[in-house]
Amino acid sequence: MAFRVRDGGRSLSARTKGDGKTPPFGIEIELEQPDAAGIVMATPFDEDKRYFYYNHKINCMPARGTVRVGGREYRFEPESAFGLLDWGRGVWPYRHEWFWGSGSGYVDGKRFGFNIGYGFGNTSAATENILFYDGTAHKLENVYFDLPGGGYMSKKVFTSDGGRFEMEFTPIYDRYTETKLLFVDTRCHQLFGKWNGRAVLDDGTVLEVKDLTAFVEHAVNRW
Repeated sequence: MAFRVRDGGRSLSARTKGDGKTPPFGIEIELEQPDAAGIVMATPFDEDKRYFYYNHKINCMPARGTVRVGGREYRFEPESAFGLLDWGRGVWPYRHEWFWGSGSGYVDGKRFGFNIGYGFGNTSAATENILFYDGTAHKLENVYFDLPGGGYMSKKVFTSDGGRFEMEFTPIYDRYTETKLLFVDTRCHQLFGKWNGRAVLDDGTVLEVKDLTAFVEHAVNRW
């Protein structure tokens, strides 16, 4: 695997030969990064003042390239595909939990994205909730949602302080992963689906979001 940063974008590549049980695959993707909009968080934890999480996220990077799995090829074009950077370092408590959602697409012909979340560390001073539109970031306060309620595949409602992120989420696929090995115990429901609703920018502009494909997840970890 290789992740290369260049002026105005990033290059992602990966290859495997396969092992008889899984087919070989190859990835060659170019991500455009037209602007520097993103969010950087330094989050403390109440369990110990030495614990922290430093995180950098970038949305709305148009993607172009191919993914080959066995004899099949999947093409990605910047008119419909996006990449996301989620980079972090930190010292965490052994037991932790988070809720996180992210999406990128087009609204009214301009790049639109969002990052939302809660539960991971003490976010009383600042949240990671933010909108991106046409290369500009618009900070949000608290966003409220309940993923487990009613079952993970049930329709979800998202609300926010000030009514700036009001969405309905219809899950399509639950990518559930679980690992149990000695002292490691991790579980994550990563739900992909369609988002419909409204987002309000800093200047009061209301964006109508229709059938945006994006994800939201719930992770519970011991590691």
